[in-house]
Amino acid sequence: MRNWTLKTGASLLALAVFAYGAGAMAGEKKARPAVRPASEAVLTGTPSSYGASGAQGVYMGEAKAPDVRNPDVKTDVKKGDCPKGAIAGDHPDLPAYVVKDARPNQCYTRLMKAPVLETYAEKVLVEPERVETRTLPEEWRWAERKVMVQPERVERKVIPAVTRKVYEERVVQEASWREETVPPVYEKRMESVMVRPARQEWVRSEGIATGAALVTPGEHRPVRYRADGMLSWPGKEPVVIQSDAETTEYLQKGSAQTVWCLKEVPAEYRRMERMVEVEPASVRRVKVPARVEKVERLIIEREEEVVEKVIPATYRTEKYKEITAPARTEKYTVPAVYKTVDKTRAVKAPEPVWREVLCERNTTPAKVKEIQIALTKRGYDPGPVDGTLGTKTVAAMQKFQADQGLPQGQISVEAAEALGVKIR
Repeated sequence: MRNWTLKTGASLLALAVFAYGAGAMAGEKKARPAVRPASEAVLTGTPSSYGASGAQGVYMGEAKAPDVRNPDVKTDVKKGDCPKGAIAGDHPDLPAYVVKDARPNQCYTRLMKAPVLETYAEKVLVEPERVETRTLPEEWRWAERKVMVQPERVERKVIPAVTRKVYEERVVQEASWREETVPPVYEKRMESVMVRPARQEWVRSEGIATGAALVTPGEHRPVRYRADGMLSWPGKEPVVIQSDAETTEYLQKGSAQTVWCLKEVPAEYRRMERMVEVEPASVRRVKVPARVEKVERLIIEREEEVVEKVIPATYRTEKYKEITAPARTEKYTVPAVYKTVDKTRAVKAPEPVWREVLCERNTTPAKVKEIQIALTKRGYDPGPVDGTLGTKTVAAMQKFQADQGLPQGQISVEAAEALGVKIR
């Protein structure tokens, strides 16, 4: 009876200790603040489909460390994560300099660089110029000139050359060495061979549409692309600009451009049998003598000579009428009258440019919150200051980019640092 009581008490004590420990762990878990990890996505809202309402793809990627414990085991890489092709090769969408300089977890997309405008003074015609004419008679005088009676000529006499024949030996083929190759010796060995080297590939994702591919500084009015291929720049006096093919494509697709990010893929190995060279091939040299032959050669004792004699030309003198000034009509121009008018024109057309932009791989909610606070202080409305990279935040940053003369569209690293937020 006593033993049963002791066992029952020990069991109850163990249950109490376990319940206390579980309660403490639950309390600690409940008291811990919920912090979103840096790798958690910060983009909210579903981007528009490619080309349908202005949203284009954002290209990003991730860096994974290779498994160095066993080179024979392949790392699991999902098919279709990235476009085919290594970083050293060509890429279907990215320019060569972006592919060359990109580092893992960087995201790239096209932004629109605004046109450069200038105000200039233009003269407007008030009264056209007029022309008055008058005719002047021909003027002449008597003059003398020499007329050739017989041209200059040259008489030539050829003195033939003096030659003789000699015979001499000539080397047809120089002495040389012939090499005989002794083949190498091989043996079989089992080795771990790399079947696919480590490489870097690109991942694509969609950007966020702002509603306008390009806006004006200050008033932030959207720039329109017309059906005739011209670009209408709004203002007090609208400016019409001829856009190139790349600018037209950018404006038709909208402000949210495709973003690319670089991804590292580890090397793949497998065990295989290889033939290894044990003794290298050797070479034995054999001398080949020179081959000569007799040839006939013509020696010139004295070169052929040509003797020339020049007979000068003969002339006679005659008089003729020399026209000093032909009959002509003179025109007198009364200049036109103009007035000066101020106009605006584009010095440089807008163009799409590639820049590094923010995405879930290179930023955190805390950095997005810093950007939203900085935009609010500058007088731009980014929406709620909640650390979420949404449409209102991207649109507010686009207005800041327009006012600062920076390329517009997605939030570039360049624009964030111009706002005072350090990304790296």
